[in-house]
Amino acid sequence: MGRSSTMRRLLAGSAAAMALCVGVTGCSRPIDGIPTANGAPEADTVAGLPASDGPSGRKPDAPEADLRVVGGTGGEIDTLAADTVVDVHEYWNTAYPETFDGSAFRPIGRLVSYDSRSTGREVCGQRLTGMVNAFYCPGSDTIAWDRGELLPKLRNTFGPIAPVTVLAHEIGHAVQHRAGLVDADTSTLVAEQQADCFAGAFFRHAAEGSAPHIRVSTGNGLNTVLGVLSYIRDAPGRTGFTDPRAHGTAFDRVSAFQYGFSDGPGRCAEMTEKSVTRRTTQFHFWKEKQESDLPVEADNILLVSRSLRKVFADTGVAPPTISIDSRSCPGAEGTEPVSYCAETNTVSVDMAGLRELAEPPTSGEKPSGYGDFAAYAQLASRYVLAVQQAAGLSLRGDAAGLRTACLVGAWSGLLVEDPIGRRNPVGKLRIAPGDVDEGVAALLGNDSLIAADVTGSQVPAGFARIEAFRIGFQQGMSPCASEYGN
Repeated sequence: MGRSSTMRRLLAGSAAAMALCVGVTGCSRPIDGIPTANGAPEADTVAGLPASDGPSGRKPDAPEADLRVVGGTGGEIDTLAADTVVDVHEYWNTAYPETFDGSAFRPIGRLVSYDSRSTGREVCGQRLTGMVNAFYCPGSDTIAWDRGELLPKLRNTFGPIAPVTVLAHEIGHAVQHRAGLVDADTSTLVAEQQADCFAGAFFRHAAEGSAPHIRVSTGNGLNTVLGVLSYIRDAPGRTGFTDPRAHGTAFDRVSAFQYGFSDGPGRCAEMTEKSVTRRTTQFHFWKEKQESDLPVEADNILLVSRSLRKVFADTGVAPPTISIDSRSCPGAEGTEPVSYCAETNTVSVDMAGLRELAEPPTSGEKPSGYGDFAAYAQLASRYVLAVQQAAGLSLRGDAAGLRTACLVGAWSGLLVEDPIGRRNPVGKLRIAPGDVDEGVAALLGNDSLIAADVTGSQVPAGFARIEAFRIGFQQGMSPCASEYGN
């Protein structure tokens, strides 16, 4: 497998390496009560839309936006930004009254473009020199963006859909204030994830082809959007739920976006402190050694296998044999770095390959991994194929890949030990703040087994892969077969 995945580099660029640690014994409790999209997801769709790759960004034949931008240059970045604002305005002209009791949407009062490298301009009482940012100022009803550094960097790193993601999020903040959804007591984390959710609702509109200027494909296009949200996540373990700087982990931000994309803006408007607290993975490191990795060694393979046995004990499945020696499988080719052989009920681990995957992500072009949790999630993905085999479910095809992601998510969700006290992990293995973000990065990569069938064939759309993992993480294993049946 290739070792220079963009998602690995971006994970490294936005935060430090993750941690998988050992703690005290606990008892299992499913995480229930988290709503998901209506109806069972189809393996070849993204929230009901056909999954397909294609160009994303500004439509080549789009009409020129008629919009006044203070400080605008008419260059490529400002044109893309203006087109985005026009399209998001148009979306909310219809969606706002449908969501908020017939009230009309009021467009953003002022738009400001600036170059953070050289400007004397002020917005919201702040000098913009050195402010590499895009933001909404409620006091003056202004959205401002840095055309000199931030938006070009995002465009050059991810493509033209990245600035669209950021601006749709900022307009989401304007929607909050217009609808009276936030006040001085609203936590930053709730406000930020609600804005992510509103951005997701707009992107559904664009994915349906309804936006006049902006387009996004449901395959590689949405993968990129989710990658942007992962890139601008908070560093794991550095800010807690109530921290005024908190914006959310990659998992939290991607989840919020998916709610908006799948369920629409009404779901976003229902977000509360209580609902976000119940599902958040935004925790401080609160005890020693939470930043320490779990090296890929024989003893730790055994530790992870014991955790998997404990989590799936109630299924009655005969646990597969886990071998760290290469073993052939009659009539089947292996998958690297971990394989499952249904005929012998054996999981074979290529220790060298798994160690490469467990390396912390780096920000350069040098080959790197995703981190230790992402590596052990590959092992879990092959283990849960034994669970599906015992249930008489097919191990091939996209449905098997999504079931696999869901079951790995269920295992992961039962290992989260959080200081809010909402989860009570199984056994001695723990995942610490940020570990789940490794899984998100791997799920967005092109070489992961977390959402792959027994042959290693991965579900094409990253959105669908993460959604399946999220459903298992938040609801436990029960929905995995009912949502992703044969």
